[in-house]
Order: sequence, then C-alpha cells, then structure tokens
Amino acid sequence: MFYKIKEKLFTHEDPYNIHKSLGLICLLNYGYQYYLYFKYNEINLNIYTLAPHFLLHISSFIFKVLEHRQPESRLSMFIWKEMRLHSLIFAYRACFCILFINYCQIITFITMLCADYVTNEYGTIGISTIRGVHDNIDKRHFFKKIGGVFFSISQLGATAITSGIFQPFPSKILIFSTLPAIQTSAFGMTLLRKNLISKNTWLIIYSIELLFVYVIWYYEYKNLNIIPLSVLLYIFRRLNISKYLIWGNMFVINNMFFNKKLK
Repeated sequence: MFYKIKEKLFTHEDPYNIHKSLGLICLLNYGYQYYLYFKYNEINLNIYTLAPHFLLHISSFIFKVLEHRQPESRLSMFIWKEMRLHSLIFAYRACFCILFINYCQIITFITMLCADYVTNEYGTIGISTIRGVHDNIDKRHFFKKIGGVFFSISQLGATAITSGIFQPFPSKILIFSTLPAIQTSAFGMTLLRKNLISKNTWLIIYSIELLFVYVIWYYEYKNLNIIPLSVLLYIFRRLNISKYLIWGNMFVINNMFFNKKLK
C-alpha cells in the first residue's frame, strides 16, 4: 500500500520533493497554530511562519496542468490553470490580510479584480471553479445541489472574513482558517485522480475544513453571525447583482457603523 502511494505521488515533475515538503510544512504549521490557539489563546503568524504558504503556490508551477477545465470528461479531476491561479490569489489574500490587517478591505478588493482577470484569461463561460457548470446546477441530485450551495456560501463567507466586515475586530486566526480548504483542494483532486481516495471521502474532508471556519468564528466572537451574512451575500449573487456593487456597499456600511479594534 505504501509503495503504491509513493509510486503515484512521487513523480519526476517534483524530483527534489520541494512542493511536497512545503505542503507538509504547511500542514504542520496548521497544527502548530491551532495548538497555540486552543491551548494558550495565542498565535504565531508572521512573515516567517507564513512563508511556506506563499512558497507552496509558487512551487506548484513546476507541474503541467490543463489550459481549461474539462467538466464533462475523464479529465475533470485534472487541475487547470484557472484553478491553480485562483488558489494562489485566494491563499495570498489570506496571508497578506494577516500581515497587513489594517488594509484587509483593500487587499480583498484587489484579489477580486485579480480573480476576475484570471477567469477572463483562462476561464470558460458558464463554468466556475466552485460551482462548475452553471446550467447544470438546477439538474443536480438534491444532496449535490445542497453541497454546491454550501460551498458557494462558504466561499462568500471567506471573503467577508478576510475583509473584516461586520466583525468586532479582524481576527488573524480566523483569516488563517480560510487557508486549509484553499491549499488542500488541488491535493485532494490529485488524490482523487490517482484513485487514492474516493470522491465522498474528499467531500467529507473538504466540508470539515469549511465547517471548521465557523467553529473558529464562534470561538472568536461567540456568535454565528457569519451564517446569515454569507447567506445574504449568496442570495445577492444568485440575483446576479454585481459582486463589486455588493462588496462596495458592504464596505461602506461596515465602515460607517462598525468601529474596529485589532486583535
């Protein structure tokens, strides 16, 4: 079994295991930060502890990926350029917001522009990284439809978290908690493609990563206000309201009525 895993994961594209080593360091850092947080109510997030999370995405460019997503073929589990770049953008969003937390709204807004540029260059009309083929959403099985809605709501919630809106204070550990789902998604697809885990197993792992963010929110603020906020944002997007109009208004309302103190 171990030989089978080694044969499938240790390939010629990463001969010095740089990407895998960085991935392991990131996983260890997640454990380290949450140990500090739950044990001592402390965190150690700075440029040095976040460096592996930056470098992980740079090292991913050693791998060849598809030009565009192929949702209706055997290539559906292969990573494509838009996904790889979106993962980099959203991971860097979290890291930069932690390092420059006073500018988290600006950073979050810039990443929206960057993500849209990548979609324009490498995306396919009618297909998104999270929701897949838009025309198929209403045709999916009930549980798949619920899962898709949950993933979209969580994605919008992550944007709200990194921007710091409607929170008593921007929380570094909460922003950090948006990283695991982003940084393990490509690895999860690799495990699926190489038949090392089942699709259901990966969906459970990914869902737990998303749900964990809500847990951290509760630990930080002693409420679950992120849920109605994220649902409201999701409804606005389903009504095809421009994301820039939505977030622009959210930032204005937040800055008018919420006084922030940093933690």
